[in-house]
Amino acid sequence: MAIRRALRIHRAVCGRWSRHAVNFPTTPALQTAHSCTRPSLGFKQLRAFDGQQRFMSSSFDSADLGYFGSYSERTGEWEPDQSHLDEVVLKNPFDGHVTLQSLIREDIEEARRLFRNVLQKHYYNDMDMWNKWATMEWRDGKIVLARKIYAKASKIRFSPVLYQSWGTMEMDLQNYTEARRLFSVILATETSDSLQAAMATLGLALVEDRCGNTDKARRMFVQATKRFPEDLHVAEAYALFEGRHGNVMLARQLLSAASERGDSTPQVFHAWAYLEFRRGNFRDALTIIDRGLLTDPYDKPLLMLRALTLAKMGDNDGAREAFMKHTKFARGDARAYNAYAQFEEESGNFEVAQNIYHSILKQHPTSASNITGLAYLHVKMDPKEGVEHGRETFATGVTVAVDNAQLWHSWGVFEERYGTLELAKRLFTEATEKAPWAADYWCSLARVESKLGDPKAMRVTLDKATMTCSNKLPLLVTLAKLELKNRCFKEAREACVAALKIDKKRPSTWNLRALVELTHHPERAKGIVENALKVPMNTWLGQTMEGELNAPCIVDSSDPRPCELGHPSLHVRSMLRGDGRLRQRGRVVPRSDPARRRQLPHTPVPSQLHGEGRGA
Repeated sequence: MAIRRALRIHRAVCGRWSRHAVNFPTTPALQTAHSCTRPSLGFKQLRAFDGQQRFMSSSFDSADLGYFGSYSERTGEWEPDQSHLDEVVLKNPFDGHVTLQSLIREDIEEARRLFRNVLQKHYYNDMDMWNKWATMEWRDGKIVLARKIYAKASKIRFSPVLYQSWGTMEMDLQNYTEARRLFSVILATETSDSLQAAMATLGLALVEDRCGNTDKARRMFVQATKRFPEDLHVAEAYALFEGRHGNVMLARQLLSAASERGDSTPQVFHAWAYLEFRRGNFRDALTIIDRGLLTDPYDKPLLMLRALTLAKMGDNDGAREAFMKHTKFARGDARAYNAYAQFEEESGNFEVAQNIYHSILKQHPTSASNITGLAYLHVKMDPKEGVEHGRETFATGVTVAVDNAQLWHSWGVFEERYGTLELAKRLFTEATEKAPWAADYWCSLARVESKLGDPKAMRVTLDKATMTCSNKLPLLVTLAKLELKNRCFKEAREACVAALKIDKKRPSTWNLRALVELTHHPERAKGIVENALKVPMNTWLGQTMEGELNAPCIVDSSDPRPCELGHPSLHVRSMLRGDGRLRQRGRVVPRSDPARRRQLPHTPVPSQLHGEGRGA
């Protein structure tokens, strides 16, 4: 009933949030970024989604092929000719100079109308326009529409920037098979020494890393550093990889060297500071952040991380001031408000946190992290009625973003913890149907099947997942845990052995393998532990830092709700997403030019790798 009720909610969601909205220091507005699509779906197949067909014109016979946009020197974002912005209908007629980026942030519906009726007609051959449009829709939770836009644009002509953005979105959605294909297409078409080839190489390395192929990913990173020794992005990505896998000293050396380079950017300092933050060296992290802010006092990821660091150090007043400063500069940024709300929630200021959630959801009703955060906050504020209020919050959210599998999955996790397992199973099933390539969703469904006392259904679920998921490691680990819980030691042992064949350097898998033997064969368990200790110590030390694959909320690592906070991997994704800035800057400024320091892209896109935040 809950799912059907959610799908039948037709009232205006913005009005729902506005009932609880209050005055806030800065008025939030929607800020959009890149999007994602599934390349395996052809355009004709995607036409089946007729509910969103109205966003695409069916005829381009009169398309004006003569217009191409340009990139703003101030923001680095793609902008059309100003004459085409004159058709914009502003909510506030007294607004001043209008840009496409400000329109997306302030009035996304009017931005959609502009793309649909004006820009796709006059900028039909400009791939940056299509990339911008798809990016906007993906960030707004319109996954299917974004895929449709990417598919249509890819048939017009090939664009490596478009394919980079497309592949990065698929990677973020755990669709690793398609991400590999898209990055491989770039490598097959671009020259080996081009910037686009470097970014595609990093994308492939990240895909292998997330699939558990650590050694293969390391070889790819090392090869990239040899092929592109002067590329800052490659050096930074390799440092993040080594830090994530426990080679902290090497990561520090690489990041320190990168920070001294002439083309260094604030994102390098952010990555370095985050490395120290995750290891608990908060004072060192704060020092590095302050160094980075000297290069750009308004860098959003650094301001975010500074607020989080102050909170961890116990300086709540300083953290609150930093959060307010950050939200002032990051207008409408759902990540910033999500982090601020979590901070107030952890401080016990539930009413303030609720007001923050309502304020951002009024402008950004599809933000999965804030929807999930608000739902959990309802439970904290009222344990008796809070579950129903949280359920209604999710129901409203999935009505706005029906095809957002992450939001369905987040609702399922909520129901599994506070509601009923039957409803959680239905929600997880819905998530797997919308994103069959996401291993996390299948693992959750199998876990619920096990809790319902149906081990056979649990095994069938994971077996089905292997047919659609290229990332087999989490499926095998989940199978081993559930079989062990059901005291099926033989099956658990086989699953552990299969998982170790994929990645022999993952301590948690060795630990699970020893637990399987501990009950009946303690000596064998001891031998397994001794063999595991032969694994290089840096891989064990890497477990003190939460891996990029499962990065939880920075505010409270015990909270089951991941959040949209600044994570170093997000800088790598900003390199790969191809939102145009990288392409434009590489085209205008030579690599050796010191001015490139100001023009490298930086992006405050955090998240748990698998989506937007607290809900995945």
